[in-house]
Amino acid sequence: MIETILLAGALIFLLPVWWAVRKRRVASQDQKGESLRRLEEVIKSSQLTNDGFFRSLDLIQKNLESLLARAESAEQRMRHLMLQPGSEKREQYTAAALLLREGQEPNRVASMLNLPLPQVEIVGELQRMAGKDNKLTVRKKRNEESTGRDNPMPTKVAARREKSSQPILLVDVIKKAANDSSVHGFDNGSYAGTGA
Repeated sequence: MIETILLAGALIFLLPVWWAVRKRRVASQDQKGESLRRLEEVIKSSQLTNDGFFRSLDLIQKNLESLLARAESAEQRMRHLMLQPGSEKREQYTAAALLLREGQEPNRVASMLNLPLPQVEIVGELQRMAGKDNKLTVRKKRNEESTGRDNPMPTKVAARREKSSQPILLVDVIKKAANDSSVHGFDNGSYAGTGA
């Protein structure tokens, strides 16, 4: 009987201990399950965030590529416009510069050469700016030549040779045509805005 009492006392003592251990195991399994669910949620949200980030990077890259393509096409158009003005335009601007140098009005030069007035005015401004620099260099050259010359005045024959060897300038032709038209009474204003 003592054994039964001891066994019953041990069972009464061990039963609550066993119950507490089992309860702890169930609680720890529930905590592990909960932590696994939380971990899965965090992983899913991080995947969504990653996907969104990489999608936005792809969109930014596409936008940058399209912007780069547009910039390259604009650069090509600009090069095309600047590098190929044509010999006609080049001659027109040269003629405009020469006519402005001779004292013609920008309005008249623009109408004669069929060029926009602002561009003719820019040519005049550039010519004035270049003229200031040229005056300084011409003075320096004259000073250097005057110190290095033996004969200060060239002969009349040499002057005639220089004059006769000069090429015919487009400005001279335009001046002559303008003078002829004004002598004959033609109105140059009626031809303004027409061109070849």
